[in-house]
Amino acid sequence: MKQFSKALAVFINLANYAVGIAVTVILLFKLDYLSVFFINGMTSNEGLFFNMAIFIIALALIGIVLNMLVDEYDKKDMTFQFPLVFEILPIIISVINIIYAFKGETTREKLIVIAVSLLYSALSLVTIYCGSRVFQIYPKENK
Repeated sequence: MKQFSKALAVFINLANYAVGIAVTVILLFKLDYLSVFFINGMTSNEGLFFNMAIFIIALALIGIVLNMLVDEYDKKDMTFQFPLVFEILPIIISVINIIYAFKGETTREKLIVIAVSLLYSALSLVTIYCGSRVFQIYPKENK
């Protein structure tokens, strides 16, 4: 369980960074993408950020469930430290996306891009905390 928990913690954090970077690259270079979830009437950017929101919400929920499972196996009463330095990249990505939002065509598109960018920063805090908590519960063992 220890190794699986650590691997899943690393995966959710890397996936969180990857989706943020991918969305920002798609916006900046105006690349084509394939939307998994699409609602009729959405613009291209709205669909992109809607898919991003669904993905990051799923990652945050996986992190929360992972911490619940870790607590079932190893209940430790300890203070957990949050590595704030890992939140720098999501904040940079969110700022770039918010600046780009002002180039949107409609007010609804601007609001969706800004809201999902802020949601991305907030849920990045959750995934980073969940990942760091797993590594603090199961520290590297000296052989």
